[in-house]
Amino acid sequence: MKKLWTAVFSAMLVVSITACGNNEETATTETPAATDNTAPAETTTEAPATEAAETPAAEEPAADASSMSAEELLNKAQEATKELKSYNMVANIDQSMTLNGEENTSKTTMNTDIVLDPISGYQEIKADAAGTSTDIKQYITADAIYMEVEGQWRKLPEEQRSQMMSTLESGSNLEASFDQFKSVASDMKVTEEGDDYVLTASLSGDKIKSMASDMLGGSDEQSAAALDQMNIEEMNLTYALNKETFYPTKSLIDMTMSAESGEGDQAMSMSMHMIMDSTISKHNEIEAITVPQDVVDSAQ
Repeated sequence: MKKLWTAVFSAMLVVSITACGNNEETATTETPAATDNTAPAETTTEAPATEAAETPAAEEPAADASSMSAEELLNKAQEATKELKSYNMVANIDQSMTLNGEENTSKTTMNTDIVLDPISGYQEIKADAAGTSTDIKQYITADAIYMEVEGQWRKLPEEQRSQMMSTLESGSNLEASFDQFKSVASDMKVTEEGDDYVLTASLSGDKIKSMASDMLGGSDEQSAAALDQMNIEEMNLTYALNKETFYPTKSLIDMTMSAESGEGDQAMSMSMHMIMDSTISKHNEIEAITVPQDVVDSAQ
């Protein structure tokens, strides 16, 4: 059972990285039962202090997509993101999971501001599952993490802060994520859509497992063995890059996977379909993540 879930989360990690990784900083381990209470409108207006700054102009004219391969585009994108200091990502996630014949569906929206130096973020999450709704806001900084649920702010313990910061740090590094893309560049088709180059691919389980294996780096044999048991049936990927800046602007992940584990009373059968539709914007426009003083003062 434990190995199966390790494999599930390893596969989900691949999806997260493919979609720029930002959903990884979600504080799912501490999310309480859903409630009809919503956070005060006053708090919403006190979202992180951000100041506009112009996105750097392109250093070279956009090339014709027909003359560039997926790998060439990914190399340009990887180089461009070395200059990326901040961005925003809005991710809409629809998930349907059947566990031992019982189906559960959920919808999650995450709106995240990320500043890469120093690493910090502000996130608003809305999750709907089993007929209930949960709203979460959180400021994630090197000094502390503040989370609001049911209208009450609280400061997370140091252990949780350290874990979330580590996840945020690894998941928000767009430059590193392109290395995962390159492993499937030969499967990608390049087209143009408005101001974007669009890369699309339909990947098999072996391709996705290869990406996951690269991420695990061979350092976790147990996770790698569990991942090998997963049946990742299909993952359709769409990824868009701005023609001038080569910054990522959109991603769409549509993945179906299944697994079986155990015997007798311990037997478990799982199937899951997930669609993650994301937009990435405000490149280099977010100057800093600042926790409002009233959030600090009211935190429990």
